[in-house]
Amino acid sequence: MSKNRRRIEKNCWGYVYIAPALLFVFAVMLIPLIYTLIMGFMKTDLFTGKIKFVGVKQFIRIFGDPYFRLAVKNTFLWTAGSVVFQFLIGFIIANILNASQVRGKTIIRILLMVPWVLPSVVSAMVWDWSYHPDYGMINEMLKRAGIITQSINWTSSGSTALISAIIVNVWKMVPFVALMTEAALQGVSQDLKEAARVDGAKSRQVFFHIVIPEISSSVNTVILLLSIWTMNSFTFIYLLTEGGPAHSSEILSLYIYRQAFKNYDFGTASAAASVLFVITAAIALMYNRFVIRRDREC
Repeated sequence: MSKNRRRIEKNCWGYVYIAPALLFVFAVMLIPLIYTLIMGFMKTDLFTGKIKFVGVKQFIRIFGDPYFRLAVKNTFLWTAGSVVFQFLIGFIIANILNASQVRGKTIIRILLMVPWVLPSVVSAMVWDWSYHPDYGMINEMLKRAGIITQSINWTSSGSTALISAIIVNVWKMVPFVALMTEAALQGVSQDLKEAARVDGAKSRQVFFHIVIPEISSSVNTVILLLSIWTMNSFTFIYLLTEGGPAHSSEILSLYIYRQAFKNYDFGTASAAASVLFVITAAIALMYNRFVIRRDREC
C-alpha cells in the first residue's frame, strides 16, 4: 500500500507541476479555438452588436461560395508547391554541406541564414521590387539571358501570381530545412556507414538504407511543420498579391481576413477558419498515421 500511495502522490505532484503550462496553453490556444468554432454557427452584426444562432447555414453558404472553393484549391496548391520545393532544395543543400570535401561551411551557413532571419515583411518588399515589370531585376536578368523578350507582370497576372508567392516562400524556408536536415545527417553513425561499406555496400545503398532511415524522424517533423506553417501563412500572399488578380492567388487565410476585416462578417470568417483548422488537423493526423504505419512496416 505504501508503494502505491507514494506512486499516486508522485503522479499527483507531476500534474501540479505541469498545471501552469496547461493553463497557459488552454488560455492562449484552446479558448480562442473554441470561441472561433462557436462563432462559426453565429450570425453577427458588428454595428448593432446582435448575435444570432444560425446553425450550419454559414458553412453551407461558404461551401457554395465559388471564391471559397477557389481559396481551398489555391491553399492546397500553395502548400504542396511550397513544401515540395522547400524540402527538395533544402535537402540537397544539407547533403552538400554535410560532405567532408566542402570548404567554407561556416560562411555558407551564415549566408544561408539570411533569408530565414529577415523579417517576412522586409523579404516581401524586396521581392515585390524584384518582380516589378518595369525596373525589377528578375525581368532584367531574364531578358539579358534571352529567356524572355517582354517583361512579365509576375504578381499581377493570374497565371504567375501564386507561383511568384510560392517562390518567395520557398526562398524563405529553405534555410530552415537545410539546417535541420544537416543536423540530422551529422547525427548518423559514421561507424555504421563504414561497416556497411566494408560489407560491400555502395554509396547509393548506404544513403538509402542507412542514412535515410536514420534521419527519417527529423525529416518527418520538418515536413509536418512546413505543411502546417504554410497552410496557415498569410504575409507573403497578402503583401505580394493581396489574393489577386480576381482572387486567383487567394488562399484560405486571406479569405478569412477579407470576410472579417473588410466585409465585417465575423460569422463567415469564423466558419472559414473552422474549416481551415479541420483541414490542417486532418492532414497532420493522416500524415502521422502514415508515418507510424510505415515505421512499423520497416
